[in-house]
Amino acid sequence: MRAYSEEFADSGNINWLPYTMYFHPYGYRSEVVNTDDIGFRYSQSRGRDYSVADHDGIDAVRVIAGSSTVFGIGASGDRHTLASRLSEIDPRGLPWINFGGRSFNSTQEMILFALNRHHLPKVKEIVLFSGFNDLGLARLPKRLRQEHGAFFMCNDFFDAMGARKQSRFSSWFQNARKAAAAADEVPTLEEQIDQAARLVLRNLANWRAMARDVGAELTFVLQPLANWVRKTGTREEEALFTELERKGRFAETYGDILEEDAYRDYRDRLASGAKDLGVPFIDIVPFIRESLPDDFWLFVDRIHFTDRGHDWMANLLLKKLLHEKG
Repeated sequence: MRAYSEEFADSGNINWLPYTMYFHPYGYRSEVVNTDDIGFRYSQSRGRDYSVADHDGIDAVRVIAGSSTVFGIGASGDRHTLASRLSEIDPRGLPWINFGGRSFNSTQEMILFALNRHHLPKVKEIVLFSGFNDLGLARLPKRLRQEHGAFFMCNDFFDAMGARKQSRFSSWFQNARKAAAAADEVPTLEEQIDQAARLVLRNLANWRAMARDVGAELTFVLQPLANWVRKTGTREEEALFTELERKGRFAETYGDILEEDAYRDYRDRLASGAKDLGVPFIDIVPFIRESLPDDFWLFVDRIHFTDRGHDWMANLLLKKLLHEKG
């Protein structure tokens, strides 16, 4: 986790990009994380490394997309990410490409694929493992969320834009921010769920269009949160959660969305919307609850997995994906 915080956190060696705002270091090398020339993390399986921009000799792939959970925060090496474990165990043989973007919301996830799908060979399947970041960001004030939702580090963006006083556009931008600040209230839980669900489903419709265009099967998987899986974690998880609360106050920051009722309401909204779009929807949480041993250390924090957790989750996810396809 120290390796991730040093180079892949907000204060790390991130790249500022048009449209997606920020992305991982290019061509990064370490024992924990390795990225290709455009910042995508490598998958590793059966003696081979491959990524979005580095896959010579592979005619077709499967893609798992999302934010930091897909990227693999918590994995001690590239071989332990969901993409790598899926590649290793999938009997259908095609490798899984890691399309995770750390700290991305659903809009950034969608744009990332739109901007980079030309790098890929034939895509047979896309799994969108997502949903939590939009719900967490929906708690921010309206002036930061605006029409397309808030994003991590959005305060940095708005402050930097406002600081450019010499720009005519920036002058307008500053005035707009001041006017919006008057309504700077934290939304209710119901409003947060509504905002997040609408954004995720809006972007899922775009994913559906792109998946159809490339001839890929698309599935949406609601990513699990530790609080949604079980009230009390293992001894190791609870020790980590206590330390992280002391440092970052996760529970205080995200509030009521950690509760069972919020999870169910959000899940139901997404499931109904995905059905209307004709996109298969998997809520992985009940399946985790059914099969997770009480003493299994799954989470390294409330949203990311341990090495064994990645492997266990990949096996469960693949089982549900294959079941969905009959």
